Amino acid sequence: MRRPFALPFLAAALAAALVAAAPLSLAQTPDAPALLRAIVNAYKARPAFSMTFVQSYAPAGFPDASPETGTLTIQAPASLRFDYDGPEGKVYTFDGRAARQYVAMDKQIVLKTLTAAEKARLPLLFLQPASEVLDRFTAVATAAANGLVDLTLTPRAEGDLKSVAVLATPSGEVRRLVVLDGEGNRTTFTFTNLAPRAKRPLSDFALVPPKGTRVVGE
Repeated sequence: MRRPFALPFLAAALAAALVAAAPLSLAQTPDAPALLRAIVNAYKARPAFSMTFVQSYAPAGFPDASPETGTLTIQAPASLRFDYDGPEGKVYTFDGRAARQYVAMDKQIVLKTLTAAEKARLPLLFLQPASEVLDRFTAVATAAANGLVDLTLTPRAEGDLKSVAVLATPSGEVRRLVVLDGEGNRTTFTFTNLAPRAKRPLSDFALVPPKGTRVVGE
């Protein structure tokens, strides 16, 4: 069964301002705002980045479904593109406003303007200024194994998101992202092979499918 469109499915609208920050020192007690600033610095240092990902989804009370793999492209200020492996030809994009899920095998694209809560399920945390994240979440950072840092974000207001957990290097490279919604459903991403890329055109994110594709949604 294909996963719901509402996700790959992960935190929020981005602003152009960026607060400069140095990477965390392993000798220091982990500091949540400093780690958030380091993440922003890391993912805005080049025009775009790509990374491989493994995505798993676990409905409340059930084990993880079979994981999906692929390549994620992230580009400031607010663009994401998930190219999934496999014969379906699945692509999921976000251009800063609308999300698109295209499945070549089905000859169908689903178009959806995301709410703030739905944006919070996407890896936009990598680009969002720390001040904006901290306006919406309480943040706690703790030392993890192998010199990494665990960051737990809990929404300040009630909603359909329960928590966002990030595992990152002190310099800001995110290795894992776990989103838990209010119903207990969990989406987990692990990331590897981070690499800088040239800027991609808007059409790579505001995806236009081939002629004959059925459009569902807005």
